[in-house]
Amino acid sequence: MQIKCTLKEISLINSPKKKKYGMYLSSFFPIKNYGAKCWVVGVNIDVDYEKYVNEGMTDQEIVEGCIEYLNTPPKRKARGRPPKKPLYAFFHEKPYRFYIKESANSKYIQALLITNDKKNKKFWGAGKKIPKKRK
Repeated sequence: MQIKCTLKEISLINSPKKKKYGMYLSSFFPIKNYGAKCWVVGVNIDVDYEKYVNEGMTDQEIVEGCIEYLNTPPKRKARGRPPKKPLYAFFHEKPYRFYIKESANSKYIQALLITNDKKNKKFWGAGKKIPKKRK
């Protein structure tokens, strides 16, 4: 089930005018093919959290519904070609980790999402290549 949501803008201290929607993380994660075919992006997901909790959904279901919504490409414009890629990036269906955060009387989800995009213009930084161990 798709849950309508958006990614919150993030600005860095050294460039406060530029805003992007997440950040590539350079830590090592124990994920298969990490650093070669997949990378981790830290994002803040803006969703009507209380509404879905009151409907009886678990936190995991809410996050997976948001990821499913973010993975759908936007609808095509009149007589244009349909976009093949989602607006931000294609994320794996399950998050690596997520937290429920609160600010200004609203709750949002802070998540570490796995993506196949090494560099995306909507996120700060780029995915680091991790060399494989040699025998």
